[in-house]
Amino acid sequence: MTKRSTIRNVPATTATVLALMAPSAAQARVIDCVVQPQPPQGACYEPVWVNGQQIIMVFPQAAARTFNNVPSARQQPFYVLAPQTGTAQGRVPGFFHDHVIATAPSEGGFTPFMHGYLVICSPEGISTGACTFNVETPPGGAPLPLTKSVTGYDLTFAADIQAAANAGLVVLVDTGAVFLGTVGPSS
Repeated sequence: MTKRSTIRNVPATTATVLALMAPSAAQARVIDCVVQPQPPQGACYEPVWVNGQQIIMVFPQAAARTFNNVPSARQQPFYVLAPQTGTAQGRVPGFFHDHVIATAPSEGGFTPFMHGYLVICSPEGISTGACTFNVETPPGGAPLPLTKSVTGYDLTFAADIQAAANAGLVVLVDTGAVFLGTVGPSS
């Protein structure tokens, strides 16, 4: 092959590689997780709290079905609790909720593997009045006292949720769900 024919083939080869790397039109559109068709088709997004700030996270739904057991991967907690503002991040009818993660992708220690926990008020937290809650019912589940605040403070920091759990004011219910999440284009 001559130098001239090699140079002519570079644009064609580049176009082929880029076409193979690009997602299809159906996959490229990320939609709100609340309106995601069932079974899930493609990625969806929802806001989450991290260190007191809301960011948009994208969850690749196809990948979510492949992580039944991830024993060797570092995971971070993905807390589900009552809405922390007047607008719920997750608006599934009957199960209005927010999400809190410990570390954003721009920070050290981030991992895209999320491990789901429901944050509910403990009997001690309820009886002492230290834990306020909204009663919410997850799809197919029983009504739960999802934590709204502890000792008057909203819970938009993962460290505050862990401190409330350590103090016995909330219970972290392990959902067993492990899934991928990363920052979306709107963050």
